[in-house]
Amino acid sequence: MNDPTGGPAHDPAGRALWNRQGPVAQSASVKRMEPSAQAQLGALGLTGFIVVTTIATGIDAGVFPEKLGHSVLPLVGFFVGGLAQLLAGLFQAQRGDTWHATVFGGFGLFWMAKACLLQWVLPATDPALRGDVSGLFTLPWVFVVFVLWLGSWRIHLVLLSTFTCVLVVFIAMTVNGFTGEVIWNRITGWAGLLAALGALYLLAGQILASTWGRPVLPMGRFLAPEEHPET
Repeated sequence: MNDPTGGPAHDPAGRALWNRQGPVAQSASVKRMEPSAQAQLGALGLTGFIVVTTIATGIDAGVFPEKLGHSVLPLVGFFVGGLAQLLAGLFQAQRGDTWHATVFGGFGLFWMAKACLLQWVLPATDPALRGDVSGLFTLPWVFVVFVLWLGSWRIHLVLLSTFTCVLVVFIAMTVNGFTGEVIWNRITGWAGLLAALGALYLLAGQILASTWGRPVLPMGRFLAPEEHPET
């Protein structure tokens, strides 16, 4: 008689009982449920991105009161936007996924630094210089996001659309920091909310593919998954 994993019931080393109790069967089940193109912590990184981007850019867009940002953003930014994405980035690095590791790891560090900036640096900075400090903080990220945006052209259409919004967000944040014009703050907000919506679609795609055992939501792939090891 065979055990539930397909192996023989008799095992002098006692491994058959171990298999029946779950580890081998569970690992086989995970392989069936989890598409090879997805990482288990990718959804966590997307969750962190969605939560912190919705709050931060919702404030910029005028959807949420601006006064809430000083009390909510440092905490949410450090732990949800920062730590969650950093962990996802480290996991993607172990998988050899350079693009996603850079995105999640970089954005995680960005939000950790942004939280410290909001909590301690800006309150102690001369009000006349706060805009320049914020602009200088985001300026190098424009170039980093631009390179990542170029990479998204080889993955799929949903990711390209989402990252186009992210690129607009960083450009608008930088210009708003140096100029102080409200219109750029509003552009930051609405582009960020669109980016969060795109990330929500990506999250739904990963979760449904994991639980259904096959892709459910169309992504508009530019390359088939087997042709692109990092998608």
